Amino acid sequence: MSLVKDTAPKTIHQSAEAIRRSWERCAASGLRPDERRPEERSRTAALSDRLEANARLVTYAQPIMEHLHQQIARSSSTILLADDSGTILRSVGDADFLERAARIALKPGYSWSEAAMGTNAIGTALAEQRPVAVIGEEHYLDRNKFLTCVATPIHAPTGGVLGILDVSTSARLTQVHAQALLQTTAEIIENRLIETVADAAVVIRFHHQPEALASPLEGLAVFDEGGAFLACNRRAERLLGLSDTRILRPPFWEIFETRWNALLEHALQSSAHPTTLRSHLGREFVACVLVSNLQRVRNIAGSRDSRPAHPARPLPTLDDLDLGDKALTYAIRRARRILGRDIPLLVQGETGTGKEVFAQAFHQSGPRRNGPFVAINCAAIPTNLIEAELFGYTPGAYTSARSEGAKGKLREAHGGTLFLDEIGDMPLKLQAVLLRVLESRRVTPLGGGSEEAIDLSLVCASHRSLKALCERGEFRPDLYFRLSAMSLSLPALRERSDIEALARRLLHDESPGRPIRLSASSLDLIRRHPWPGNIRQLRNALRLAAAMLAPDEDTLTPEHLPQELTDDPELTSPAPAAQSLRAAEGRLVGDTVARHKGNISAAARELGITRTTLYRKLRQHAAP
Repeated sequence: MSLVKDTAPKTIHQSAEAIRRSWERCAASGLRPDERRPEERSRTAALSDRLEANARLVTYAQPIMEHLHQQIARSSSTILLADDSGTILRSVGDADFLERAARIALKPGYSWSEAAMGTNAIGTALAEQRPVAVIGEEHYLDRNKFLTCVATPIHAPTGGVLGILDVSTSARLTQVHAQALLQTTAEIIENRLIETVADAAVVIRFHHQPEALASPLEGLAVFDEGGAFLACNRRAERLLGLSDTRILRPPFWEIFETRWNALLEHALQSSAHPTTLRSHLGREFVACVLVSNLQRVRNIAGSRDSRPAHPARPLPTLDDLDLGDKALTYAIRRARRILGRDIPLLVQGETGTGKEVFAQAFHQSGPRRNGPFVAINCAAIPTNLIEAELFGYTPGAYTSARSEGAKGKLREAHGGTLFLDEIGDMPLKLQAVLLRVLESRRVTPLGGGSEEAIDLSLVCASHRSLKALCERGEFRPDLYFRLSAMSLSLPALRERSDIEALARRLLHDESPGRPIRLSASSLDLIRRHPWPGNIRQLRNALRLAAAMLAPDEDTLTPEHLPQELTDDPELTSPAPAAQSLRAAEGRLVGDTVARHKGNISAAARELGITRTTLYRKLRQHAAP
């Protein structure tokens, strides 16, 4: 008899055939169930290299993993993120289980592919390319049989599996619930990645029912400013009846009956209000349309339609952002002092805290307000294309270059402001070139051509600590010192004292001309929610709430808010002091430092904050 026939578990759940196939692969590879030290084989290349190669995935997955863990905290479990080779990149979990998991190498830096660790949720989900649960005796290696694990693939916008999201625990869990929760979380990560693909200018969220907007049920599709299809999520494919859009990419007008320029005008005039889209298959949808580069889209909408353009909503200034929070007021006051001066501004803060909005407000408040504001996300553009995006190129400079060449963002920003978002993701080689340009203020396009002088204001942003990146050799210190002459930190939404005023401001922006009030109970939910997605998440929640209002209603109540707020028992019932956000932050900080055995630098890197900030938080939470 074969090893598989004698020892494979007799599973009864829906993954039974996947488990059997996995055991057969493990047996065929010569792997033995009683292997003693498989971690010696599973250790991979330097974790820092893996993290750098998967920077965008880690950036968008980390806060969502932390939010997921909050929902299942105190269940003796861990949330794991692995790359497309099965190597674990990040883990968030309960301290007691993390210690036990570390003893079997279930931690960052180790591969959990089937070849290394036998049948397990991460490796088998990779091999099967679909969600998998591996429970107890179904693990191929004897040492792993105490685990209960569920994993699901995270798909890349351009196709294929980008990574694996996994929940592992030593306790029993409700498999169906865990799989649904994990699948929803993976789709949220996929949607965030889709929204930030290169050249994404127009984001369309749609569904047959308005109640499904801003929920995991919505379809998501992104286009460039000309209407060319870039990417969509799997729900969009099903809603539109499209085949594999990663191979066939129809432009907007081949999918929908609505004219492209009419859609752009709607987005520019009333993006807060949903519109109706009808596909060529006769399917009708309620849709929200967002644009990421107002000026470029406004130019295209105006040039392609003879109808007069409606006046656009004024862009915010620094004064508009000051709603009373002390930390933000301090940042605004410092930024004002360098307006009009040749001093770069570095803005740091968590994802979604409004770094680009702050950069736009800085631009609108200074003497260059009538010049262009040009933004580029260094994390959203393939490494080999960032140089061409920044410096431009001459015709035929490289394969697949446009025949007419390109001006490049640096020259486009001449006379205005250049905003480099996620500057920490810029390759080291290009950092040296950028430093040279900042010193000389002259640009030469790729492929040759004449050198041109540029005059611009520079604003950079990063959700990661550039100082910490310098210490790890991932960012040039000389460029850091050039960029950080004025460095500001934006507070996370959960730390802001002006959240009520901010919510009212966002609601006004989403529904201009229609006064909408927030009920006391809805304000209470908004104040107490942790908002892992920060201002971006709050704006989407209020956009949905406004869409849910009946024409004769003028007050938002909890029933209008997204279910993620109203379904959380910790928010809809009186919150004991031990469960306050301050206490939760204290536990997170303490657990992270303990897990790294007091290594402040390592703990700060995992938390995404500076060592100074971590020391301050430790003092705050140690205080009586």
